Amino acid sequence: MNKMMNKRKTINLFLSVLIFFGTGLAHGAGLGEKAPDFTGKTLGGKNVKLSELRGHIVLLNFWGTWCAPCKEELPYFNRIYGKYKGVGLEILAVNVDKVAAQAAGMSGALGLTFPVVLDPSGDLFNLYRIRNMPTTFVVGKDGMIHSVHWGFGPNDPPRYESEIKNLLKD
Repeated sequence: MNKMMNKRKTINLFLSVLIFFGTGLAHGAGLGEKAPDFTGKTLGGKNVKLSELRGHIVLLNFWGTWCAPCKEELPYFNRIYGKYKGVGLEILAVNVDKVAAQAAGMSGALGLTFPVVLDPSGDLFNLYRIRNMPTTFVVGKDGMIHSVHWGFGPNDPPRYESEIKNLLKD
């Protein structure tokens, strides 16, 4: 009897975890889906709308000033933006900090040249169902999500470069 109770508890726990995590993954922005549209305000006070960038490749990056990998990734994005901006690459870096001054300080210290979109309320964070930081969506000219990157490491720069070159061919 005791063995049967333990087995039943284990199955119930497994199903609960599956339902909890499964429902979170089933919604939001996913590979092969249209990137959810939004309008956000940049550090410079301008409104930017994702759908207005259709026809460009967009790296949609979610980051925070407290995120160590973000501090490595953003300077790389700055370099790649300089290299491919003139041929169709756009980068929107969505900062999730509650205080805009923190985003402005780090953006200035890193000399970022692409738009930083502020998301202190977490609306975009929730729209895209962000689970890890940084998270970057590669959105094609067609507005579809072609890939999703979680974190940033030494193998990521060549992967980004390859993806961007392939999408520019289309």
